[in-house]
Amino acid sequence: MSSLMGHAAAGLAVYLARHRLQEQRSWPALPIYVGLAVCADFDYLALWLFDARVVPRLTHTAVFAVVAAGLARLGTAHRRRHDAGWMPWSALLLASGSHVWLDFWVGAHPLPLLWPLSRPDLTAPFGLLPSAGRLALGNIYLWRNLLIELGVLLPVLAMLVALARRTPRDTVARWALWVVPGWLAFLGGSLSLQR
Repeated sequence: MSSLMGHAAAGLAVYLARHRLQEQRSWPALPIYVGLAVCADFDYLALWLFDARVVPRLTHTAVFAVVAAGLARLGTAHRRRHDAGWMPWSALLLASGSHVWLDFWVGAHPLPLLWPLSRPDLTAPFGLLPSAGRLALGNIYLWRNLLIELGVLLPVLAMLVALARRTPRDTVARWALWVVPGWLAFLGGSLSLQR
């Protein structure tokens, strides 16, 4: 699956597309977006604490993403639309859904994305993102894959933030001229990994 860092980066991107870091009143929204982006992996607690595998991984479904975003919306309903920290439903759903979307593009493990409506589980026909690998600090492949994943994801997320903030096209184009060659190298590295 995709790494915790990649998911957290997606949650950060949703925050940055919606808020500015200079707005201190919006800071409480940051952990909510990041939390939504990583919460689908809470089923790993069953594996780590009880050595139990949860199958199917219901936390990796569209239903879970909607429920998690809905719970976050209920928990933040006291915020008003004009508040700096107001979080619209669409942004909460985007943060929550980013997890299953990123894991889908790893292409290594089928996910029950449309459960209970559809079986069998779905996977991308090819992996755009590397798997996190065995979670151990001494695992060199974990660090290599994390670097590749961030090299693929961060430019895309930065572009999405720039588009959401309506950054002038000439600024985006100049930025892309510098970034796209490196991004293509990371993407090529990811596509060349065995799944």
